[in-house]
Order: sequence, then structure tokens, then C-alpha cells
Amino acid sequence: MLDAPSRAEELPFPGAVAGLLASLQRGDMSAAAYDTAFAARVRDANDKDSLAYPQTLSWLLKNQNPDGSFGTTLPIAKERLIATLSGVLALVDLPVGLQDGPAHRARLRALTYLHEGTGKWQVGPDTAGFELVLPALLAEAKARDLPIPYERFLGVIAQRDAKVGHIPARLIYNVDTPLLHSLEYVGAELDVEAIRKRIANNGSFANSPSATAFFLLHGEDERAREYLSLIARRRRDGGFPMVEPFEIFELAWVLSNLSRAGYRPKTALPALRYLASSLTEDGVGVSREGLRADGDDTALSLIVLHEYGYPISMGPLRPFEGVNFFLTYPLERDASVTTNAHALEVLAASPQFSRQHLVTQKVVKFLRDARVDGDHWADKWHSSPFYATAHAVFALLAPAPDLCRPALKWLQDSQRKDGSWGWFTEGTAEETAYAVQAWLAAPAAVKDGLRVDLSAAEQFLNDMADAPMPAMWIGKSVYIPMNVVRSAILSAQILLAQGGRRAR
Repeated sequence: MLDAPSRAEELPFPGAVAGLLASLQRGDMSAAAYDTAFAARVRDANDKDSLAYPQTLSWLLKNQNPDGSFGTTLPIAKERLIATLSGVLALVDLPVGLQDGPAHRARLRALTYLHEGTGKWQVGPDTAGFELVLPALLAEAKARDLPIPYERFLGVIAQRDAKVGHIPARLIYNVDTPLLHSLEYVGAELDVEAIRKRIANNGSFANSPSATAFFLLHGEDERAREYLSLIARRRRDGGFPMVEPFEIFELAWVLSNLSRAGYRPKTALPALRYLASSLTEDGVGVSREGLRADGDDTALSLIVLHEYGYPISMGPLRPFEGVNFFLTYPLERDASVTTNAHALEVLAASPQFSRQHLVTQKVVKFLRDARVDGDHWADKWHSSPFYATAHAVFALLAPAPDLCRPALKWLQDSQRKDGSWGWFTEGTAEETAYAVQAWLAAPAAVKDGLRVDLSAAEQFLNDMADAPMPAMWIGKSVYIPMNVVRSAILSAQILLAQGGRRAR
């Protein structure tokens, strides 16, 4: 099924590729303060005066930011706001014996941040479900008479009402909707017995530790406890991730990055078979279980299968086609640039069908109109525009190369003196990898007259490939999918080591 698979000895970094492939499906994601704080509120089933997961408190105290906030250290204000509110509620709800000392000081510092550090909370990207979970967190804080500037956040309540006002109130109890991933938005109105039938086979609510922990604050279920306990046993340090499991997402993105560098080893066959067997006519989600199918995981899975020689069709993506663009999930407020870029790549790889040209032009128009300043893209699933821009370039090189040249010039103009790329305070290996991938994917004619310093970029990647990664991926929290990021960096290193000869 593989199209002339590359042999490890013919390509650079064979050991790194082998190690990466061997680690897949274990799930390697950074911990999220938001979810960890929810897990910290769950009490032991046999002792209501004890924490079910006591290491969560140690994790929270160790990972509180110097300014008193919880969550990302990047300027992503909304994630820091909900993570800090979640953290405060966990510290307030501690058993009496744990309230004093470090927990008390951490609580005061977090409350101080909520007063002094959230004046510009509206700036920057939304997290998934932000307009749903923030009002619920504020309602919980208000019920505890916590001194928080509630009036500062009144506008988000109107956003919540606009999103859920047209949705039947009982929908979440009867349908496997993406809203289950943010179940905590229901707050005190939760119908415990009705929602119990929406527990997934793995014991979670839509693969969300925070949503599952929220349920356990209101009801009891051995499956939900075992889901959280399994995560706690596996991770050991007390931190809980934003989503688990997420093996389809990890497999698809890692194999895609390797394929972009011309690396399609035979050892990837088990992962490919897993992807192929997981894909249905309704698509696929971040995992085989727990979360419903989405347009982004479906599209990238199809791209990967095509790259490795599997026959594909547009069938699994059709449920996500909207009037003007492709959807990631139903009910989303804003369409995703990268979901549509991935859909465009699937369109190019699919067998001919009657509407293919019209659908292609629809997606190209969406991407054309979605540009920022006419030269690059930003996306709802990643806080750095280098990710969105790279994936838009991959998709547009064939159908609309005129849209790629301004993006490549933007890459040229945004390279830093040390050879890196970075949207925030400094360059990162991850963002540099995306810029390199996009640059080397483009034909010479599209880059004519443009120059970047690939030698400096290669040196930066080699120096920084193992440096700590900032959390830039956006879900309900900001997170790092470790193997996905490692694969992007490795892909860029392979391309640079080959002089771009295998770039598509």
C-alpha cells in the first residue's frame, strides 16, 4: 500500500523517526491547569474529607505562575482567566485540613491576579467553549462570595446566551454533541441521572477530564472515577491533560509531518491500518471513542492515508461541508482556516466527482477572504499564525499559488536574526519548523526574488529541538501535543538536511 516507502538508511535522522513512531498511541500531552483544578475538587469515594487525587494540589501549587495566575505564560488572556478561576475554585474547595499555608497563599495570589491582571481579558484568541465555561465558573465563584470583579465579564454572558439560546435545553442529554466536552457549562442545573447515559465507553464525557470531574462533583459513577484514576496513575505527577485519549489526532499529525519530509517508513503500517479502520463515512474524531467525529481529524486522516498510498474519497468529509466552508464541529461560531486547508488537500487528492471544482473554489475563496493583512493566516486551533499559514500554503500551492507568494514574503520578513520564527516574545523550534516546511514546499517560481536564511534556521532547530516547548495549541485549554510538535520539528530538520530535495 505504501508508494515506494523510504528506507531509513537513505534518509537523515532514522533513529529519531524510529523513536517517534515507537511512542505513538501512548498519548503525550502537557498538563492543563484548568482540568487539573477540576480533578483536584473530586473527593475520595470513601472519604469525603480527602482528595481523590491528592497530587493535583501539589501540581497546582508548583505550577502557579509568578503573577498568581494559572495556565499559559503566553499572552493568551482568556485561557489564563478560566484556568485561574478554575484554580481558585479548587483551592477554595479544599478539605479544611489543607486550606492553610501554601494553599492559602496561592489562593490570595490568584484572587489578586483576577483583580489586577484581567483588565484586558477580551484580547487574543478564544479557547474552545470559552463563552460557555466562563459564565459557569463565575456563577460558582459568586455562590461562594469570592471577591472577583464580576461586572468586568458581563459581556460573555450575552455570548453564551447567543450560542445556546437556539439549542434545545435537553439536547445535551440525548445527543453526543461537542457540548459534552464542556459539560461544566451546565453548572448547578445538571440533571445527573439524565446525563449519565452520555458517559462514553471509556468512562469520560467526550474525553474531557474537566467535564468528567465536574460530573463527579454532582453524581457518582465508577466508570467516570476509573477514567480519571487511569489518567492519574499513568501521569503520576498530578497534572491532568485537556483531552484524553487523542490517538487519532496524534497519529494523523505525526504521520503527516513525516510524509511532508518524504519519510514513509514501513514501520508506520500498523498506525496507518489503525487510521484506516477508524475512519467511517461519518468521519473520525481525535480518538476512536469519546468525542464525536470532526472535520479536521477526518480531513488530515484522509490526507495521510492518501500520502501512504491508500485510496480515499470525499465521502467522510461530506457531513462537514457547509454553505461557504467546511466545519470542524456543528454549532461552531467561527470556521477554522486549517480545517478548510486540510479539506482542500483532500479535494485535490480525491477521485473526480461532479461538484469538485465548485467545492474547491468555495474553499479557496474562504481561505482568500480569511487572510490577515492580505498575507498570512491565523487559526482557532493554534495561537501562532505560523501553523495556520504553513497549512494554508500546503493546500493552496496547486489551486491558488497567487495566494502563497504574499505568505512566503511574510515568512521572509518575519524571520528573526537568529534564524528562527516566533509570534510571541522569542522564536521557537515549533514555529520555525512550520515556516521551514512551508518555505521548502513552495516551488522556486513562487519564491522567485524572496530569500530566507535556511542555514540559520537549521542551526536554530538543531540547537533548540530539545528545548522546553511553549503551549500554543488551543482546545478548551492551551496545550502541547508533544509528539505532534516533535514530528513537525523533525520534519523540518529532515527537509533541511536534504536541502529540500524531497519537499513537495
